[in-house]
Amino acid sequence: MILVVRGNEPDTLSSIRTAQLASLRALGRPPNSKDIDGYRLVAEDLWKVQHYKCCYCEQKIRKRFNDVEHYRPKASADRRPGCSMSHGYWWLAFTWENLLFACDACNRSAKNNKFPTARGTVTLQAENPPPGGERPLFIDPGAAINPVEHIEFVRQVVGSIGSPEYWWARPRNGSLIGDMTIDVCDLNHLELRELRNDYFVTTISPQVNALNASLASAQREAILRELDRALWMLNAKNPYVAFTYDALRSSISDLILQTAVQKSWPKPSQVGR
Repeated sequence: MILVVRGNEPDTLSSIRTAQLASLRALGRPPNSKDIDGYRLVAEDLWKVQHYKCCYCEQKIRKRFNDVEHYRPKASADRRPGCSMSHGYWWLAFTWENLLFACDACNRSAKNNKFPTARGTVTLQAENPPPGGERPLFIDPGAAINPVEHIEFVRQVVGSIGSPEYWWARPRNGSLIGDMTIDVCDLNHLELRELRNDYFVTTISPQVNALNASLASAQREAILRELDRALWMLNAKNPYVAFTYDALRSSISDLILQTAVQKSWPKPSQVGR
């Protein structure tokens, strides 16, 4: 998961928001999921601004069959452990800052209506703007917080002797919000671990080998050339950028780069989009 820069709200969203919210208010009851419709109008805008990736797992995905996702769930919300109130954020269902694009596995199978908040949080009530007194324990990739500062990827064996080695998502520096986000999005699902391993073998490892060979040659121009190729892998247009950042750093340390060419691995948020 990396930062998502949405850009300006599409003009089409404003008009549909006015009409749809008027209809929802006229219901005289809290809207259910089927009542809340029309936000998919901006699916293509979100899909493109996210470089055709899921906002959570960073897989490249198709627009069809995948979801316009609400950071704050639209119809009902599971706010545990913060509180037991379960009303959704229907009045934010058409708010550009609350919308993302996600794969069905992350959104429907994993996150669904989960929106964990801190104990003692003051839950946002209908028609009020966020965040109010809420303290979410779930990272919004479209907000100011940098997900890379809270989630890291570590290669390790988990389980009994002989278990396979995988790249696991872990809370960086014990981050609570990182830990909760990993759990909510199921970022350690077996399929994601397999996909990360495959990406490491087919894409990251060959470039690491090329950069290591240039470092062994001690030829500055060759090192910088291979480093540039490695840095391109941290461009937001590529899949698994957050994972790639940690895989590169664990394979070739900042100290080695600094000693050779006075460079270090930049956090994905610092890489041009």
